[in-house]
Amino acid sequence: MSLTISELPHKEQALFRAALKLYEARQYKKGLKTCEQILKKVPNHGETLAVKGMFMAHLDRKEEGYETIKRGIEISPKSSISWHIYGIVNRSDQKYTEAIKCYEEALNGDPDNINILRDLASLQAHMRQFDKLIQTRQKLVKLNSLYVPFWLGLANTYHMAGKYDQAIKVISSNEEAMKIEPGIGPTEISELLMYKNWLIELNGDYQQALENLKEIRPKILDITGWKEQKANLLFKVNRNEAAAMAYQDLIERNPDNKAYILGYLACNGLDLAQPEDRDAILDVIHTLQHQFPNSSTLRFMPLTFCDGDDFVKSADVVAKHALRKGIPSLFTSMKLLYADKAKGTALETLFEGYAVQLRDTKRFNDSADDEAASVQTWCTFYLAQHWDYYGDHERALQLIDDAVKASPDTVELYAVKAKILKHAGDIHGARETMDYARQMDLKDRYINSKAVKYMLRDNDVDEAEKTMVMFLRNDAANKIQEIFDIQAIWYMRERGNAYRRLGDIGRALKQYHQVQTCFDTYRNDEYDFHSYNLRKLTMRAYVDIMNWEDQVYSHDTYVDSAHAAIDCYLYLHDRKQSGNPFEAIVSDEQKRVTRNGSSKQGQHTLSAGIGETKVAEVDKDPNGSGYVNADCHLTQALKFVDQLESAVGSQPKTHVAAFEVHLRMKKYFLALKSINSLKAIDDSHPSLTPMVVRLVHGLESDNDFAAPMKAALKGQLAKIFGDVTIASTLGANDQSLPFVLAGASALLDIGGDANLASARTMLAQAASNKYGSTRTLDNLLEAKDLLLKCGSSQTELSELSKDAKALFPLATCF
Repeated sequence: MSLTISELPHKEQALFRAALKLYEARQYKKGLKTCEQILKKVPNHGETLAVKGMFMAHLDRKEEGYETIKRGIEISPKSSISWHIYGIVNRSDQKYTEAIKCYEEALNGDPDNINILRDLASLQAHMRQFDKLIQTRQKLVKLNSLYVPFWLGLANTYHMAGKYDQAIKVISSNEEAMKIEPGIGPTEISELLMYKNWLIELNGDYQQALENLKEIRPKILDITGWKEQKANLLFKVNRNEAAAMAYQDLIERNPDNKAYILGYLACNGLDLAQPEDRDAILDVIHTLQHQFPNSSTLRFMPLTFCDGDDFVKSADVVAKHALRKGIPSLFTSMKLLYADKAKGTALETLFEGYAVQLRDTKRFNDSADDEAASVQTWCTFYLAQHWDYYGDHERALQLIDDAVKASPDTVELYAVKAKILKHAGDIHGARETMDYARQMDLKDRYINSKAVKYMLRDNDVDEAEKTMVMFLRNDAANKIQEIFDIQAIWYMRERGNAYRRLGDIGRALKQYHQVQTCFDTYRNDEYDFHSYNLRKLTMRAYVDIMNWEDQVYSHDTYVDSAHAAIDCYLYLHDRKQSGNPFEAIVSDEQKRVTRNGSSKQGQHTLSAGIGETKVAEVDKDPNGSGYVNADCHLTQALKFVDQLESAVGSQPKTHVAAFEVHLRMKKYFLALKSINSLKAIDDSHPSLTPMVVRLVHGLESDNDFAAPMKAALKGQLAKIFGDVTIASTLGANDQSLPFVLAGASALLDIGGDANLASARTMLAQAASNKYGSTRTLDNLLEAKDLLLKCGSSQTELSELSKDAKALFPLATCF
C-alpha cells in the first residue's frame, strides 16, 4: 500500500514540498536530488517518483522520466498529484489530448483542486472543447465566485460556444464586485465594459447595445473603439443619418481607413457591389477627397469600381500623384486592377501616353510646367513592370535598363530588374542583379533579404547563408540556429527548395520540418494567453488571437513547405519501392552539394559566430538523415496531409496531395474521398480524371484487396464518373498544357510501353503553339522533367528545350 504526502515522515514531507518549490523555480537538478533523498528512505512513494520523473523529463531524460512517472502512478493509482504531474509533462510535450485525460483522472481523486481545474480549463480552451470547458469553468466559479478570472473565463467560454445571453448574464452579475477587486483599474474596467457591449451586439440586441454604449461612455478609455462601435450600432438600428455622422467623425480621425469609408457609404444607402450606385458613390468619394486631399485610400478607391472614362480620370489622378512623389510601390498597388483586362489595357494606354508626353515635352499635357526628370524615370519603371506582368520580358528589360541609365543610384530599379530576369527564367542573372542592389545599400535589411532569397533560388546555399547572417545578433553563439530562433520561415522554405533542387532531400526535409516547428510554436504559444488575458481582462484581443490561431496553418509559407515535404516523402517512398532507395548522408564530415552541383566541405565559421567565445550548439542531424531513413515515409507525409486538410481543405492541391499518399498506402476508400473532395471544389481540375484512372488501376493491380470492397469502390467510381479515360479528357482539353502534364504523369505511374510512348509523344509537343498562354516557364520545366522520367532520347529533350528557349529566350534553365 502506497503512502500519501501526509503519511510521509515529517522530514520527508518538508523535502517533498521543497522539491515542488524547486520545480516552480526551475531548479531541476536540485529538485531531482531532493527527490532521490526522499526515495532513499521511502523508495516506493508513488508521488515522489512522479515528481522525480517530472524533473527527469525536464533534464532531457524524457523516456526515463515518463517511465518513472508511470511507475509512481502504478504505486499510487488514485493520487491526484501523480496524475496532475503526468498531465503537466504531457502538456509540456504538446500531447494535449493525453494531458487532458491525466487532469481528468487527477480530478477523480481531488475534484475541488483549483490548480488542476485551472490547468484543465486552459487545455480545454486550447483544444476548443467549449462544452466541457463550460463545466470546468462553472466548477471554478463555484469554488471561488469572487475571483475575476474565473467568472470572466466562464463568460468567455459561453461567448465562444455561441451562448451570448449566458455570457452577458455572468458579467452583469459580477460587474459590481469587480470594481472593488484589488488591481482592477480604469483600463481593465474599460475593456470589460466594451467586451460586454460587444456580447450584447452579438446577441442581436442592437438597441440595447446602443443604450449600453452611451451609458458606459464616461468609463471608456478606448475612444476610437467606442466611436467605431457607436457608428456600427447606429447603422444596425437603421439610424442612418446619425450613423453617417459617426462615420464622418471617424474618417476625420483616420481618412485612410477603408472600413470607415465603406461604412459611410452604406449609411448613405450605397453599395459598391451595385452598378447603379457607382455614380453616386463617386460623387461621395470626390466630396470626401476635397475634405481629405492627402488620403491615399480615397484617391485609390474609385479605381476598384469605376470603368470607362471615370476609371481613366481616377487612374490619371492616382498615377500623376505617385509619379511626382516617386512612389516605387505604384505598380504593386495597381496590380490587383489587372484582373480586369479592360482596366489593364486602359492603364497601358495611360502610361504609354505619359511616356510620350514626358519624352517629347518633359511635361504632362495638362501641365503648365516641366516635370522633374525623376517623373519620367518612375513612368518607365512602371511600364517595365507592366510589360513584365504581360510576359513581354525583353521589352520590360529594355525599359528598366533605360530607367537605370537615367537614375543609376536608385536601388528599387535594380530590384525590379532582378524580378524581371527571374520571370524570364534567368535565375543567375536575377541573383547577380539583386546582389548588386544589395551592395548599393548594405544597411537595408529588406534588400539584403531579397538578395538572400535570390541566391537560394540560384541554389547558392553557402553564399546565401553568409549574407543572411549579416543582420543577426553579433553575440549569437550559433548563427544558423539564430535564423531558426528568429523564425525566418521564408528563409527556411527557400533553403529547403534549394536543397531539393540540388537533390539533397535530407537537408530539404530538415528545412521544411523547421517551418512546421515554427508554426507549431505559434499555435502552442497561445496556451499562455488562456490565463494571461483573463488576468488582464483583454477579452476582445483574446478572442481575436484565438480566431487568428485557428487559421495559422493556412499561411502560404506553411502550405508551400508542407506540399514540398509531401513530395519529398513520396519521392523517397517511390525510390524505396523501386529497389533503389535514396542514399542518406550519415556523417557531418561527408561533403554536401553546392549550387553548381559540385561538392565542398560544409564548414562555416559564421555558423558559430566569428570571434566569439560562446560554444555553438551541436546539431545532432545536420544532414536530415533521420527524415531520409524514417521507417515509413508515407506516415510522415500523412502528418502534413492531415494538417493541410484541416487548414486548407478548400484548396484543390490539398486533395491531390492526400490522394497521392492514400493511394500509395492502399487506403483506397480515403483515395476515393480525396477524389470526391476535389470534384466538389473543382470538377474540371486537370488532375481529376488521372486520379480516377490511377485509382481504378490500383484496385485492379492489388490482388490482396477484398473483392467485395473492390467491386463496391469500382461501382462508386463508375456511378460518379462513368467510363472516363485520360485520352477522352485530353481530347476535351486539347489546348491546355496542365491537362497534358497531369495525363502524362498518370500514364507514367500506371506504366506499360504503350502508356510511356503516349506520354512521350504528348510531352515532346509541350511547347506547341496550340497550348497558348498555358506554356508557362514552370509548366515547360515540368514537361522536361517528365520527359526525363520517360527515358526520352537526348534528341527529344533537345527539341523541347529548343522550342522552350524560343518562348523564353532569356531562360537559362533549358
